Amino acid sequence: MKKIAFFVQWMICGGIENSLIALTKELVKKGNFVTIYVIKKKGKFIDRIPEGVILKEIPMPESVRSKIPVGGTKVTVRECLTKGKMLSAVYFVVRHEFNKCEFAELNINKEKIPNLDEKYDIVVNYQMHSPFLIWYISEKISAKQKFAWIHNDFTSTKYNIKTLNQYLKCVNHFFAVSKQVENEFTYILPQYKEITHIAHNLIPINDIKELAQTFIPEEYQNTTDTIILSVGRLEEQKGFDIAIIACSLLKKKGKNIQWFVVGDGTQKRDLENEIRKYGLEDSFHLLGMKMNPYPYFANCDIYVQPSRHEGWGITLTEAKIFNKVVVTTNFAGAQEQIKDGVTGDIVKVDPSAISSRIERLIEEPERYMLYVNNLKKEELDNTIDNECFTFFE
Repeated sequence: MKKIAFFVQWMICGGIENSLIALTKELVKKGNFVTIYVIKKKGKFIDRIPEGVILKEIPMPESVRSKIPVGGTKVTVRECLTKGKMLSAVYFVVRHEFNKCEFAELNINKEKIPNLDEKYDIVVNYQMHSPFLIWYISEKISAKQKFAWIHNDFTSTKYNIKTLNQYLKCVNHFFAVSKQVENEFTYILPQYKEITHIAHNLIPINDIKELAQTFIPEEYQNTTDTIILSVGRLEEQKGFDIAIIACSLLKKKGKNIQWFVVGDGTQKRDLENEIRKYGLEDSFHLLGMKMNPYPYFANCDIYVQPSRHEGWGITLTEAKIFNKVVVTTNFAGAQEQIKDGVTGDIVKVDPSAISSRIERLIEEPERYMLYVNNLKKEELDNTIDNECFTFFE
């Protein structure tokens, strides 16, 4: 039995947090003592922490914690504005403009943050795109082994990981969620090539199939239109503004579609304005966050992921569980999950490209069924047997 600690920014409803829940659940089943540390104890996925897993906040003065822009300055400012905290929003904007270092998360009084007293066999930075967590695990924690998980790419995010190399030297193993992410990381920092491994996000396939049978979405009922689904946080990364334009192009061509988005986030108000701007109130629907989104997957016709960037794109795998035809942008991990022109369509990040592939699937039912039949022939690996577990033994 190992004593293991995972570190993430928060427990919002997202792919990173979802995969963390699956991973920690399995580690507890294997007899390990597991703790999840967060910078800020917030997010609806707190309620999904597996039984036997302890949740803690990273110990630090609240005066320091409140100044960490968890999720980035843009997300933090939007969140402050949504809550009517104008002064806080101005504070983060001003501090960002006069930042003394490249990363806003590190522009805090780090000297006030104490070392972590608790000792662990393994500590895991499960969110390496958080500069604070990279620094904290390097400088404030003692452990027998230190791991780091890479959930996103470095090119499209423009995340200058090289400047944080001094804090990465303590890491014993890096895990990338896709081959492209692994290639990017080891190209930038080739000295870590021998200790970098691929570890796809864990997907509890049987649990997902069971959850999908609990109800039929009422939003889907009483329509004969093509039902399109997208799932993700309402943030710029996910590209739902692009999806709205794609929907508008399809409506102009007379396509009968209903496009549903499951997720919540700080861009909600902006997206609602865009929906009104294009006159799509009856066609493009923001459903908010759903703790169980799988009935929406199971009962849609086409799944679309319009993201500007991803590391893997766990929703593609979730759609494939139900043999749903996918149209996705060409982010890292897309080509490892979808065979373009065989089990789905991979396009550039462009509304016209997305809409044209959706239109083709609607107009060519034989192509649509070809994709479905090809998906049925694929066997999804139950990644609970992911080889990353050998590193925790």
